[in-house]
Formats: sequence, structure tokens, C-alpha cells
Amino acid sequence: MATASRRRRRSPPAIRRRSRSPPATASSPYIPPDLIPEIAKRLTSLQDFFALRAACGAYRAALPLTPSNLASQAPLLLLAPDQDFEPAALFHLPLRRRLRFRLPRARPGRPIDFFTLGCRVAIRDSSWYRSGHELRIVHLLTSAQTRLPNPRDHFSSILLSGDLVVTWTLLGRTIQYCRLGAADSRVASISKRYLLEGLIFVGGTLYALVTPDSEREGEVFRLTVLKLSDDRNVAKLVFIGEEFDARTLHLPDDTELYLYLAECRGELILISTAESDAGVYQVHQWKSGEAKWVRITSLGGCTLFFSNNTFAGCLGPDHPGIRKDCVYIEDEGLWCEYSLVDGSFRQSDVSCPGGALDEDFMPGGWVFPSMC
Repeated sequence: MATASRRRRRSPPAIRRRSRSPPATASSPYIPPDLIPEIAKRLTSLQDFFALRAACGAYRAALPLTPSNLASQAPLLLLAPDQDFEPAALFHLPLRRRLRFRLPRARPGRPIDFFTLGCRVAIRDSSWYRSGHELRIVHLLTSAQTRLPNPRDHFSSILLSGDLVVTWTLLGRTIQYCRLGAADSRVASISKRYLLEGLIFVGGTLYALVTPDSEREGEVFRLTVLKLSDDRNVAKLVFIGEEFDARTLHLPDDTELYLYLAECRGELILISTAESDAGVYQVHQWKSGEAKWVRITSLGGCTLFFSNNTFAGCLGPDHPGIRKDCVYIEDEGLWCEYSLVDGSFRQSDVSCPGGALDEDFMPGGWVFPSMC
């Protein structure tokens, strides 16, 4: 009886076979792996892109994390956690969609600063005035990270060109720089007569916008090429072009200027706005043959992005969800859009479909999947 009871508890062989997944047939849907990159070009959400990669091994092999495969991905806003135990998020502005992920954790009790670098983010997890600074660069799609030498001084901006990392502070004179994987960083100073107003790499050349450190009436600026040395703690300024001021940019003499360097398709760009006329921007291109700034009204369909008044990136005209010939600015939870086409200016806070953004998050800058 015991044996018969055990047999009754078992499912008949026919039922067990029917419970299994049926074998694939010729009518099952099948997409050749060589078509997967074409499908990926039509995906505008990073979450959907990774879902396609996860479908099978052949699809994953056909979609490595390369700029060509991620070219259709719109820029995202990094929403950094206000507390080190909270997950971070990437926010898709057109879709109002939030994608959570985990950043490497900081030491408990230490504040965190974020600086976005294309598809990577530099993380500083210590107050600048304390000892034990720690600076890391993390790739947001692969989680690969590189630890950098502890910065010796406070900095407000960071640049990355190839394997060269440069940090600097607005209206400072000190520049810190090192190579990825280096054991130590170097510190260089510019001339005491000048202060740094802007810094940017274009085509491997480091350009600096400087202003004289003087009590002269009105603000004047000069464009320079900044040369760093591997054996000296001095940054050499090579001046190009003449001094310029508000009047040179066809603005009233007493205008208080805010100037930002940018890059667009290999060209050096200057964005100017005035405190008295917020929401109105002028765009100038550097003409090396004429050694002067020339105002332009088109970026060739490209769009420029700034985070905390620092250049973040330039995208071509083919990216979805953004307007052509625009300047996007993220600053302390607000993002603004200025159109060179019609001069319109729009400002909005970062919020989700259900309402305002959770207070546990703070915007940490633009992220560009297509710049991986």
C-alpha cells in the first residue's frame, strides 16, 4: 500500500512532459544577431537597450558598449544620492523615467561630490578641508573604476582628456593634474597677474580663459593656451588674440559677464550671458585665422550641455529628445533650455510623473551614454 500511495502522489509521465517548455519550432520568432545593432539604433531608453542585451548571449555579443551602438541614446541627468546608503539614478528627461543603479559607496559619514565626464563620473567622498581625500572615476555602464591620487587642494571642476585628469577652481591660480593610474598628482600655478575664468580641452589642446587680477574698472578677458610641464610646477600661458570685454561682445560697458568655454565639432566656443539679462545667451566661435571671437547664431544642429556652469558635452543633431541649436544648462536642481533658433528660454525642475523629485536625490550633472 505504501508503494501504491507513493505512486499516486507522483505525476503521470505524460503530465510531466507537458509541464516542460515546448521545443523551439520553425515558427518561433527569431531575429538574426546581425540585425540587433539596427534595432538598438531605434531604442531611446538606456533601460530598453540593456533589456535587449540581456535577451540572449548572441544579442549581448552583438551589442558591446560602444558609442556607435549607443548613438541613439539621449542624455541623462545623474541623480546622486544625498545619503551614501541610497541608490543613485539616471533620469531620462523626455520620457520622465528614472533608472536606478548603485554607485560605489563612500566611507560612512562623509559628504559626496560628483563631476560627470561623458559616461563616467568622478566621485569625491570627503570634505575638501579634511585629510584623507579620495577621488575615483567610475564608468556608469560597466562599473569599472579608477582611483586617483588624493587631490592636494580643493577644486570645483575636473577635466578628462585621454588619460590626463586636470582639476581647477574658478578664479583660482592652481591647477592639479595627473595621468590615470599614476601614483601622485602634480600642482602647477599660473602667473600671479591672472585668474582662471575657464578651462577646456579641444583637440588635445588645453585652452584657458583668464582675467587680470587687478582693480581695473570693468572686466577684461584673454584667451590662452595653457602648457603643462612634467618636470616643473609652472603652467605656461601662451596668449592668443587680444583682450576682450563686454563692449567687444557688443554689450553695454557696465555689463557683468558670465563666460563659459565649450567645444562643438572640434571648434572652440564661448557662451556669454549677463547678470542683468538672465535667460539670454550669446554664442561665439573662435576664429584662429583672425585671432578673435565671432558671434554665431547656429551650432550646425548641435546642442551644448553645461553642469554647474561647466561644459559637459556636445551632441550632434541626430539625438532624440533634445532640440537642435540649443544650450542646456543644469544648475542645482534646475535645468534650462535656450534656443539659438528663436531665442526662447525655458526653465524647469527635475521631477517625475508623480510629482517632485525625492529629496534624497540631488542632480549631479549630465551623463552621455553615447560617449562611453
